[in-house]
Amino acid sequence: MADRPTFKCFILDMDGTVVDTAPDIANAANQTLRDLGMSPLPVRQIAGYIGGGVVKLMERCLAERADELLEQSIPIYTKYYDAKPAVESRLYPGVLAGMQKIKAEGGLIGICTQKPEGFSHRINEQLGIAEYVDCLVGPDSVTHKKPHPEPVLKVLEKLGVDKDTAIFVGDAASDIIAGEAAGVTTCAVTYGYGKPETLLAENPDYTIDAFEQLFDLVRISG
Repeated sequence: MADRPTFKCFILDMDGTVVDTAPDIANAANQTLRDLGMSPLPVRQIAGYIGGGVVKLMERCLAERADELLEQSIPIYTKYYDAKPAVESRLYPGVLAGMQKIKAEGGLIGICTQKPEGFSHRINEQLGIAEYVDCLVGPDSVTHKKPHPEPVLKVLEKLGVDKDTAIFVGDAASDIIAGEAAGVTTCAVTYGYGKPETLLAENPDYTIDAFEQLFDLVRISG
C-alpha cells in the first residue's frame, strides 16, 4: 500500500494495549477486597474496570461501598500490587515484534499510561521491553490525566516530535479522546479492556484487532 501514511513517533497506551496486566491487577484488587471483608471478583470483571488509574479501579470494585472504603483501599491495593506487579502479566501478541520493527526502522516509542511510572518501568523491565521505550509518561508527570491531552503532549515534548508525525494507539475511549485533543492520529485496538462500541463511538482514525495489523495501515519514518 503505497499510500500508507508515515509516522516517526508511536505513542502507546500500556494496560490493555501493550501489556495484559489484568491478572496481576485483579490479584491485588481481590486481596484488597478480602482485607476489607468483601468477596473477590472474577478477573474478567475487574479487567472491565481497568482504565483511569487506581482510584477509579477500586471505586468500581468497591461498588456501593466505595464512599465508605475507597480512601482506605488505595494504600492496601498499592502494597499488594507493588509486591507483585508483573507475575502473570504478559505482552499482547505482536507487541514485542512491533516494537523491534519500529526501533529497527528508526522510529520512536512513547508510553502514555494511567499507571504510576514506577510500576510501569518495573513491568517494562521485567517483560523485556524497557530498551525499546524512548519515553514514558504516567500520572506522576502531568497535572491532568487522559482523556486530557496533556499526557500525549508531554510525550511529544519529551521526544521532540511534531504532532503530525505521531500516532497514538490505545484500547480506551480516553486514549482516543486524548489523542484527538492533542492533534495526533489515533488508532483503537479492540483486543484490550475497552468496549469496541465505546471506542468506535470516538471515531478513531484507525481500528485494529491485533497489534501487528498496525503495520498494514501505516509506515515507520526513520
